Order: sequence, then structure tokens, then C-alpha cells
Amino acid sequence: MDINLANLPADEKQKIELDKQAAYAVWKVVNNKAESSLFEQEAHALGEWQRDFYLECVEKYRAQPDAFIIPEQDPPVS
Repeated sequence: MDINLANLPADEKQKIELDKQAAYAVWKVVNNKAESSLFEQEAHALGEWQRDFYLECVEKYRAQPDAFIIPEQDPPVS
């Protein structure tokens, strides 16, 4: 089943973007690229329903932190 995301209603597109934003924020915090206060900073800039949805997504991704860890790379062999 193919779904063209461009054909979704605006609020559904916004939810997809908020979910991506939450995933990226969790990635940054898990990999020590940002402080955990990032979640509240980003949520503060959103409207009410967007803030609630964003924070739900953050919690969803924080429940699986191992999925966001950058794996250690072996040094190149000379």
C-alpha cells in the first residue's frame, strides 16, 4: 500500500514533522550532543496540541535509548 505523504492533511504532516523532531532531539541527548533541557526548550516554542504530541513522541523514543546510540567504530587497519 503506497501512501503519498504530500496528500495528507496539514495536521497529519505536522505530526510527522514533530515525531521526526522528537526523534532527533532524543538522538542528540543520548549521544551527548545536547542537554536534556532541549526537550523543554523545543516544546516551549510549540502550540498546545503540538507540545503535547511532541512530548509524547519524546517519551516514546526515550523508552528505547539503545536505538539512538552511535556504535563504536573500529580504528582503520593499516
